Amino acid sequence: MPTVVELDCLDFAALVRPGEMICWGQASAEPLALTSRLMAQRQRVGGFRAFIGISLSETPDPAYADSVRFSSFCGTGTNRRLASAGVLDIFPAHYSDLPGVLGEKVDVLMLQLAEHPQGGRFSLSCASDYVEDLAKSARIVIAEVNRQAPYTSAEIAIDDIDVIVRTDRRLLEMGRREPSELDLRIAANVAALIEDGATLQFGLGALSDRVADLLSDRRELGLHTGVLTDGAMRLIEGGAITNSRKPIDTGYSVAGTLLGSGRLLAFAHMNASIRLRPVGVTHAFGTLAALPALTAINSALEVDLFGQINTEAVGKDYVGAIGGAVDFLRGARASKGGLPIIALPSVAHVNGETKSRIVPRLSGAATIARADAAIIVTEHGAVDLRGLSLLERVGSLISIAAPQFRDELMASTRTR
Repeated sequence: MPTVVELDCLDFAALVRPGEMICWGQASAEPLALTSRLMAQRQRVGGFRAFIGISLSETPDPAYADSVRFSSFCGTGTNRRLASAGVLDIFPAHYSDLPGVLGEKVDVLMLQLAEHPQGGRFSLSCASDYVEDLAKSARIVIAEVNRQAPYTSAEIAIDDIDVIVRTDRRLLEMGRREPSELDLRIAANVAALIEDGATLQFGLGALSDRVADLLSDRRELGLHTGVLTDGAMRLIEGGAITNSRKPIDTGYSVAGTLLGSGRLLAFAHMNASIRLRPVGVTHAFGTLAALPALTAINSALEVDLFGQINTEAVGKDYVGAIGGAVDFLRGARASKGGLPIIALPSVAHVNGETKSRIVPRLSGAATIARADAAIIVTEHGAVDLRGLSLLERVGSLISIAAPQFRDELMASTRTR
């Protein structure tokens, strides 16, 4: 049985050994009472490592790098402050590989849990993803049982918990950005590709939520995704998502993490139609390939003329992630009727200058190889690169670039 400790009495110096790696749930799943106290006691603990996912809190503060070596799979959310300060180390791994990578490294796991209304049972609440497996392998598991956390299907055995701290606080929420007119045009081009019965995977951001809003008239959609967002919630509420055609988890919406508003978190509480599952389910190639018309909708920073895609960095600034994009794109390519979609604006505005996001050469990493060709969507249209030669891709991609850059892009191909 776990030891129950008052938060004011929690001494991390007695629990964490110098040099160990600590990991905690990401986004709304961050056990904020624990991470705040850990950072306050960081110098007493001695030097340690911290693996963090998407951050919505003030925990990833560059000032804490005096004692903490931060690492992550992403530069998303408030992680960007660490990346900008040069104190964030990136794990360049596909999301499907994270449980295996972290299982060999994480010593201390910190979780935010929800207790069942009838007592005696605990849920991982807002995230199963990679932390569910770590609960079995970490040396010690410290849990914040938050009275306000939603109870979800991702249950954890009480024997896997070593220390419990009880709290009653509001959860972190993902801020909402209103979609721009450009977002609406891109979303309309994406939505036009999606038919009744598709199984949906949504990436992060206002664009994905806007696509979801344009699918409210579809029927018998399914949901199998890494993150469950407000847009997907609205499709479930409206009856467009029924999961009736899925051969796996029929009738259930499957996700790894809740990432959205307080209304989304409340919607997920004791909701039997939602299953939060670990990465080994949400990102498994065999599972994804078996889903009908898997439609993976993700974003990117830039695409080169041969179909390589950068989702990670703009120059030296790490702002994105490898994440699950490759996992879902490959799954969608293998799915019968699947659509591997990458959606992005045709231009970016940087320091008052307008630049094309369809480029001769990537400015950052080639996260997605040209062999994993996708359907590329901008506000100017959509092109399917699957089955196209390199020369055919050049013409197709230039056709959906911003008009003012098309001649320049074509000229660049003559000098390569």
